[in-house]
Amino acid sequence: MIKTSILDAGKLQEFTKERKLQPFRVKQIYQEVFKNQNINFADMTTLSKDLREDLDKEFSVVTLEVDKILEDESTTKIWFQTHDGFMIEAVIIYHRQDEKYNKNDEKKLNRITLCISSQVGCPMGCLFCVTGKLGFKRNLTRDEMISQIFYANKYIKDKFGKQDDGTLFGVRNVVFMGMGEPLLNYENVKKAIEIMLRQEAGFSLSKRHVTISTAGIIPGIRQLIKDEIPVKLAISLHAPNQALRDKLMPIAKAYPLEALERVLSDYVKASDNRIFYEYIMIKNMTDKPELARELVTMLRRKLAHVNLIPYNNNPAISLTESDAKDIQIFKKILEEGGLTVTVRDSMGRQMKWACGQLWYEKLTKEEE
Repeated sequence: MIKTSILDAGKLQEFTKERKLQPFRVKQIYQEVFKNQNINFADMTTLSKDLREDLDKEFSVVTLEVDKILEDESTTKIWFQTHDGFMIEAVIIYHRQDEKYNKNDEKKLNRITLCISSQVGCPMGCLFCVTGKLGFKRNLTRDEMISQIFYANKYIKDKFGKQDDGTLFGVRNVVFMGMGEPLLNYENVKKAIEIMLRQEAGFSLSKRHVTISTAGIIPGIRQLIKDEIPVKLAISLHAPNQALRDKLMPIAKAYPLEALERVLSDYVKASDNRIFYEYIMIKNMTDKPELARELVTMLRRKLAHVNLIPYNNNPAISLTESDAKDIQIFKKILEEGGLTVTVRDSMGRQMKWACGQLWYEKLTKEEE
């Protein structure tokens, strides 16, 4: 039996009215879920035992089943199964800083990012992405996206407990950079973001801590402008000219680079937000110095930051990561051209759960 999501406010109100519960009980339930990071009703000890049992019969907090969890020092990869048998993935990323006064020279946990999926599979078919090779199955619902955060927060609480200030460790940043193209699932993504930012019955995340990563779906970006969605925007650019972008990303033919630049200019004017441009470093393809100079010409005097992403080598795709020295040369050209640049540390890459690698295990099994 598929239970009702606890996020269904109408059903929850009906539930409380039928049992003649006080209105504050709804607030109490959501406090357990969002603040106390409990996903099992049995653990919600501020509620009576009878209420917990009744809730458990009709509702669920996480609408996904956990299939397996893989972990290294910097990341945790969670495989979820949907009610209709599909697999999706989310990745928790742990950011640590050196603790200056720690005599053991340990790194202190600074913040936690959750990379969530917005679709089952991906329709983009980008040359460098394993996930895209599996094609598109369906959109995820609002509740399925939020469930990834619910579960991650419970997992983080169990792993780390409380911070120095007494609050629980939990997800601080959410990025739509997992499986799928979020702007092709616009309405569900919008509804999920509303819950992420909401103070009451929400995660109370800062708008600066939610990022949508898109391959450049122009109608979706226009809708972001119209709806005044206040989160950050990351563009999977990967090429400074149309010919190379066509080769890397089939969507570039539908939404040409010139048109994408125009809508991004409109977005910056409307939001005053800096745009993050993702640029993949593939040996002898995207890492040439002349391409760096083209990128400078394209982005100079724009509200932009460039993230250089070393390609994550993968046996399923015959591409190679750029040499470290070539990445540094590329970076230097961008900086000398006046751009701000970061070479991204692709956490989880050795375990095949970094950018572009999701569903690696499934794909390699199908090709055996």
